[in-house]
Formats: sequence, structure tokens, C-alpha cells
Amino acid sequence: MTNSWFALLAIALETSGVTGLLSPEAGDVQLAAYLVAHAVACALLAIILLPLLPSRYRGQPITTGAFLFTLQFAIPFIGSVGLVIGILLALYLPRSSRDIPWQEVDIPELPFQPIDMDLQVVYSQGGLRQVLREASNTDKRLKALMATRQMNDRDAIDILREALKDPADDVRLLAYSMLEQKEKILAHRAGVLQQSLQTSDDLDSVSLQRRLAQVWWEMAYLGLAQGGLRQYYLESAGRVLKRLVARRSQHNDWRLLGRVELALGNIDNAEEAFNSALAGGSAPELIMPYLGEVAFLRRDFAQVRQHLSACPPERFHPANRPVIEAWL
Repeated sequence: MTNSWFALLAIALETSGVTGLLSPEAGDVQLAAYLVAHAVACALLAIILLPLLPSRYRGQPITTGAFLFTLQFAIPFIGSVGLVIGILLALYLPRSSRDIPWQEVDIPELPFQPIDMDLQVVYSQGGLRQVLREASNTDKRLKALMATRQMNDRDAIDILREALKDPADDVRLLAYSMLEQKEKILAHRAGVLQQSLQTSDDLDSVSLQRRLAQVWWEMAYLGLAQGGLRQYYLESAGRVLKRLVARRSQHNDWRLLGRVELALGNIDNAEEAFNSALAGGSAPELIMPYLGEVAFLRRDFAQVRQHLSACPPERFHPANRPVIEAWL
């Protein structure tokens, strides 16, 4: 209702001002009266038009209102009409058809688009083995090998080693290439650490030796090294870890040493290392499954249950939970 009165008042002011200006007796007084009436009419129309603009233009009402007033005041009478028609209709009635500035094409195959991991099928180890063994299509077996990139390294390496027996050359070459890449990464890391040890001081050498032992253990644990080479990596890691625990006993070093000794088949040494890790402050849920494995190798099944029952149930590692629940 207010806007209607403002609109009628603006039209009356504008009409009276123009009428006075066009009269035969028009002079400076009529010109001044018209300018005042025109200014008031432009201000009223600016107040009316401001709420009608889209929200993005109403964020700065002073600046927008000044623009509306100036545009109308600069063009007597016609400015208000042109503003309504030229601006408001253009904003609220955009053209219905637009020229599309792009061309739609089909989605290209990989590797020309990134992988959306949420849409990817996460294969299990058994599922990939079944594909490699039973799929007659070579492309399916190749995709199964590529899917191992979503798995942890140990499971992936087992599958890649099995793929080395595939009858198709492409599958064997891809599996060999992926295995070699993983081995090169760890071998390069071990070489860099050994070079750094030659120039490091006594304090830095402790950290470097610990990392080197972890790399050697990883080479054996992941199955990248076989036979005599695996034995060499395990024994080298064991020697480094023994020097570290002799210098400064840390439960993480004892735990890794226990795993190395267990992999070498030294059950007594492994048990001693795991007990030292417990005494050094290691969490029971990290050590008890290994002590249970030691007891199992000794065929002391009562001791297996005793060790596993000492693990806090709420802290079971997901990988150990099925084994622990089966025993208990």
C-alpha cells in the first residue's frame, strides 16, 4: 500500500514538474521547481524499486539506491520508465534459450579420469584369487591385479606372486612389474639410510638404525625377499635391533625384535623379547597375541588361551579379533 502511494506521488510530482517547465511563462523558478520535484520523484521511485531487485543487489542498499536515483535523475521521466523495463524485466525474465558453450561427450575410459574411490568395488583377497584362477578373460585378470592397489601390501604381494604363474604374458609381466616397483622403493629407502649412517653422528645414528631395521623387516614380512635373501634381511634387522636395545631399552624395539626372532624360528628368543617389551611398557593387546603364537608353536594350548584372555576385549585389533574369539 505504501509503495502505491509513493508511486502515485512520484508520478504526480514528475507530471506537475514537466507541466510547469513546458508552460509559456517558464523561467528559472519553474526550472528549480521541476528539479526539486524530479529529485523527490526519483528518490521515491528508488525506494520502490530497491526491494524489487534480486537479493544479490540488495546487499548494499545505499550504493544501489544511489545508482537508481542517479540513473533516473539524469534522464527526466524516461529514465524511470526505462529503468523499470530495461533492468527489472532483464533480471526477472532472462532469455529462455542460451548457446551452450561446450560440447557433451561420453566419459572416457581410464586413465583419462580420476578414480572415485567411493564408487570402486573393494575386492577381498579371496575374490581376487578366484578371478585370477578362474577368469578366462585376460582383461579381467589384469583388472584384478590393478585392484590390488587398494589392498594392504602383504595381501597384495601374495596375489601378485600367484599371478606370476598366470599363462598370459601380459598378466605375468604386470605382476612382475608391480612387485619390482614395491621392492625398488624399499631397497632404495634402505640404501639411503645406509649412506646416511656413514656420515651421521652418534645421536642421529640411533634413529637411522631403527628405520633401517624396520625396512629390512618389511622386506621380509611383505614377502618381497625369499629364501636366503629373506634370511639375510631378518638376521640383519635382528643384529641392528639387538644393538639398539642394548644401548637403550625401548619396548617398540623389543617388540620388533620379537617378531624378527619369531620369523627366524627362534621361539625362546622371541618370547624373551616380547616379555621385555611388556616390561618396558608396551600395551598388552600388542604383545599377548604374539605370546599366544609362541605358546601355540610349543603346543601349549592352555597357555595360548591364557595369553589371549589377557588382551582387553575393547582393544582387540580387528585382524586379531576372529582368532581371539575363536580361542576364547
